Amino acid sequence: MPQIPVIVIGAGPAGSVLAGLLAQRGVETLLLDKATFPREKICGDYLSPGTVRLLGQLDLLDLVRSAGARRLRGMTVTSPDGTTFTAEFPSTATNNGASPFALSIPRAILDSLLLKWARRLGVRCLEGFRVTDLIGANGRICGVTGIGPTGSETYRGQIVVGADGRDSVVARRLDLYRPHPTLRRMALVAYYEGISELTDHGLISVGDRSYCILNPVGERLINASIVVDQGIVQGRKGQLDDLFDGALQAFPLALSALHDTGRRGPIRCLGPLAFRSGHSAKAGVLLIGDAAGFYDPFTGEGVGHALYSARLAAHTIGSALDEDDSGLTGTRLAQFDRQQRKALKSRERLGAALQAIIRRPLAANAVARLLRRHQPLADLLLGVIGDLLPPHALFSPRTLLNVLYRE
Repeated sequence: MPQIPVIVIGAGPAGSVLAGLLAQRGVETLLLDKATFPREKICGDYLSPGTVRLLGQLDLLDLVRSAGARRLRGMTVTSPDGTTFTAEFPSTATNNGASPFALSIPRAILDSLLLKWARRLGVRCLEGFRVTDLIGANGRICGVTGIGPTGSETYRGQIVVGADGRDSVVARRLDLYRPHPTLRRMALVAYYEGISELTDHGLISVGDRSYCILNPVGERLINASIVVDQGIVQGRKGQLDDLFDGALQAFPLALSALHDTGRRGPIRCLGPLAFRSGHSAKAGVLLIGDAAGFYDPFTGEGVGHALYSARLAAHTIGSALDEDDSGLTGTRLAQFDRQQRKALKSRERLGAALQAIIRRPLAANAVARLLRRHQPLADLLLGVIGDLLPPHALFSPRTLLNVLYRE
């Protein structure tokens, strides 16, 4: 059986974009996914301003916007005691003073859109193919086995990429999956349909060790996500409607925004959310997107990291194949792993800081009161959360002086 240069497992944003980028470089890629598209995906349906910037750099922004993605200018935030403020995404030097924005689009639409883009570039995708194991030889991974529409099948490749999300078969088979030692969170997600006051802003409501995010994804459609501790959900998987309705009572502003709407479809549950990977590269294998690690959905950077790691992997693989390094040398693997883990670590540190506030109502209330009094500081924080600015911008004396000067 001839070897395929690259086999990518998972046709979500990470896998489809990687396959498309490799196709643009003339690299044959086989894309495998257990689902058939369009498929539903439990997600907040949110693309941060940083993700929007990445889409632009990949020449995919016009494609996504043409599919009806909704533009968001900022967020309204409320703390446990009801302190409320609205922040706008700040302009930065990287966008030449233009007003940055986030986008909201259902994942069923986004994922199908990116897969069609990859296919137009010549990528072959097998849908309904569930990878069950990896094939190893001479100390490296060289293929996959799985079950497709016609039964068991085997594919051999020079490089295998795990882009198969939080429950990555690749990460688990390589014993790279590590549950997070302390963070045990679950997400409950529902759609509401009807007239809403939410237009070009999302809503973040912070409660007692939990939070709720409302994201308008259409003219009359809202994605409502509630993230709670795992213990609240355990033993109640069959009572998700009651669990969601009960949890929603802790967020009065969200309840008010949903007043004239009705729930559409079932409540869906995902978690535990946080995990780590021991490494994101081994001989013959790369992990990208959520397969490489995930912390918490508060910052909405899941798709952003998927795009970042797909671009990084495309550069790593393309450069290796150009230099006849078909198996990826240890040096390339180490460099890829180091770069991706650096990005993941930055996201986790920001997430940990935010969770430290969310899990302490008194701290959340104090921060909300501070940000309500200082609008430029609120915008600055939203810029960091939205990946427009690096986290260290919050502690930069120059940046803080600029904020105070603006006031």
